[in-house]
Amino acid sequence: MIKLLKKYYYYIFLLLFLVVVVAIKLDKMAYIDETVYDISQYFASDNVTTFFKIITFLASPICLVGFLLLVLLFLHRDGLFLLGSVSVNQIVNEILKAVIQRNRPDVLAYIYEKGYSCPSGHAMGAVIFYGTLLIFLWNTKLSKKIKWVLTILGSILILAIGFSRIYLGVHYFSDILAGFLLALFLLVIIGKFYKNHFVNL
Repeated sequence: MIKLLKKYYYYIFLLLFLVVVVAIKLDKMAYIDETVYDISQYFASDNVTTFFKIITFLASPICLVGFLLLVLLFLHRDGLFLLGSVSVNQIVNEILKAVIQRNRPDVLAYIYEKGYSCPSGHAMGAVIFYGTLLIFLWNTKLSKKIKWVLTILGSILILAIGFSRIYLGVHYFSDILAGFLLALFLLVIIGKFYKNHFVNL
């Protein structure tokens, strides 16, 4: 049983994603969503808003495409793998948004976003894009210290991107949570595929 859990632990992310979606549909996340949003607005100011607009931009399509082109320029094979990962993630996100059909929060929004809200495309995109870069990192010969420092910084950035979407009023906390959980499930699969088919080629 323990061996099976270790081997298929990432399905827990998928299960938790489904639990969150069901809770959203049953309107069981409203209190948590409202509480987290209220907390995010506690320190609201022009400077904080500008900061989170910059953070959220780091997971915007135009920014990720720019970074992707750089990876393709210097790391052709890994760049193509990253392109495939991002493309699959985008397709999954769009399909699920169309299925779940959750409207965006009815609160003051500091930026304009269209389309459905759950799961968060920025949250999923941040995990998949920067997470895949971290997969590349851990398959290099850099020291473990450098790998861990960059992993921690990357994780902080991903969390900050998720929080920025709540602060800016374009996503509920549960949208972000659902996006993170589903993207983590996909990222583990991506990592396994990369390790089995791309490492040492």
